[in-house]
Amino acid sequence: MAEPGDDPDDVRDSRGHAIPRAQKLAAALTLIAILVAVWALFRPQPYGALMTLLIALPLLAMTAVIARRDLFRIGLGSGYEANLGSACAVPACALFARTLFDLNLLSWLPLTAFAAAIAIVFLIAALRRETRLRRRWWRLSIAALLTGAYAFGALGQANVLLDRAPQSVLRSRITGKHLGHSRIASYHLTLAPWGPMAAPHDATVPRDVYDAAEIGDPACVRLHDGALGMAWFTATACR
Repeated sequence: MAEPGDDPDDVRDSRGHAIPRAQKLAAALTLIAILVAVWALFRPQPYGALMTLLIALPLLAMTAVIARRDLFRIGLGSGYEANLGSACAVPACALFARTLFDLNLLSWLPLTAFAAAIAIVFLIAALRRETRLRRRWWRLSIAALLTGAYAFGALGQANVLLDRAPQSVLRSRITGKHLGHSRIASYHLTLAPWGPMAAPHDATVPRDVYDAAEIGDPACVRLHDGALGMAWFTATACR
C-alpha cells in the first residue's frame, strides 16, 4: 500500500513484482491443496495428519487474503490478481466427504445445524460486503455452500480428533456387512440395537475391521462424548 510521499512509479513497480510472486504462491498452494485432497480421499493415512491439513489449508488461504487483500482474493468478484478459491474449495469438499463417510455420530442434526448456520452467516455478511455480487447470487450461493461444507468437516473432525474424555464400551451384534455405494471406498457393519440406538443401523469401519468381521459376531461399540458435545462411536468385532 502506498504511503504519503511515495513515488507512484515506485509503487507500481513494487506491485508489478509482487503480483507474479503472489500468483506463484497461489498456484503452489492450490497444487498442494489438490494433492492433499486426492490423498485424503483415496488413501487417508495418516488420518489425523491429513484431516489437520485439510482444515489448515483454507485457513492459510484466508490468512493470505486478510493480510494482502491487494494481491489475493478467494475468487468472489473481479479485480483480484491471485485467486486462492481452489485452495479453499478443494480441501473443503474433501473434508466434507471424509467426515460424512468416515464418522459415526449418534445424531447428525447438531453438526448439520452448526454448518448451516455458519453458511447463512457467511452469506449475509458477503451480501452486505460484496455489493457488486448481489446480481450474481449464484456465486455467493456456491461460496456459502462451500463454507458450510468446510464448517461441517472441520467441526466434525475436531469433535473426534480432540476428544480426550473416557469412553463407554457397549455390546451389540453384527447382523450384516456391505460396501458403500459411492466412488469413495467405505465399509459398513450393520449392528443390532444397542444403548441409545433402538433399531439396527450401519456403522462405518476401517477396511481391516470389515474384513475380519463375520455376520453373527458380537460387536464392541465404543461410545465417546465428543470434544464439541456431539456423541460418536466406533465398532469392532469382539474377540
